[in-house]
This record gives sequence, C-alpha cells and structure tokens, in this order.
Amino acid sequence: MNNVQKNYMVEKAAYDAAKENEDWELVERLEIPYLEAESEMVEWALDHADKSNMIPPELILTLRDKWMFPQYHERMVDLAFRLSV
Repeated sequence: MNNVQKNYMVEKAAYDAAKENEDWELVERLEIPYLEAESEMVEWALDHADKSNMIPPELILTLRDKWMFPQYHERMVDLAFRLSV
C-alpha cells in the first residue's frame, strides 16, 4: 500500500465514522478532504495503469473523464485501492 492509498483509507475512515455518529458538521468538514483523497488515488491508479499499458489508452481517457459516474465509480475506487506497485 502506498501513501496515496493510505491517505485515502484514513480520510474515508474518518468520514465514515462521522457519518455513522451522525455528526453532520464533522461530515461536512471531512467531505472535501475525503473526496480529494479519493480523486488523487483514482488518478494515481489511472496514471500507473497508463504507464504500464494495463489499460488501452482510449479507455484511460474515458475513465479519466467518467470515473466518478455511478456506473464506474465504485469499481474504479475499488481497483485503485487494491492496485499495488
């Protein structure tokens, strides 16, 4: 696990805990850092996949533009979290 993935894990855990505790002010404060960590992790994974030719260039472009769409989001985040370097 690299630092980008660790950062995502920390931000997600804090965000999820705040939601579970229904601390909506804290959820609001943590939302942007959590989403930024998620975006950074997915971009890192796409960069890695592109450099190692794991995914065709056309699909990389599509995923960069659309990874946050519901049909791609969960799978992209899961893939980025599980990817090892």
